[in-house]
Amino acid sequence: MNPIDDQLNRLFRVAAQADTESTPIPPYGLETRIMAAWRTAPVFSFWDMRLLIRGLIVAALIMAVSLWPTLHETTTTNPFSEYLQLADTDTTVQIDNSP
Repeated sequence: MNPIDDQLNRLFRVAAQADTESTPIPPYGLETRIMAAWRTAPVFSFWDMRLLIRGLIVAALIMAVSLWPTLHETTTTNPFSEYLQLADTDTTVQIDNSP
């Protein structure tokens, strides 16, 4: 028999012998005390919605600022643009060293 099958059989035997009693019922009024404590807890937490909205606005501003040079480049001419295009091409430049 496979060692894994043996382990599964042992696990199933122990699970069959386990007590099937349900969890005990919580004492009367526990839910009410928990809800009252939850309602009186401080409102501010790390995941406050205002903080998330501010973070989203800051991220959008950073993205717009980082995209500005790309959008601005199409309207102005860059004197180095030809050199940059040459450097970006996949073709190799062959140099003729013949005398």
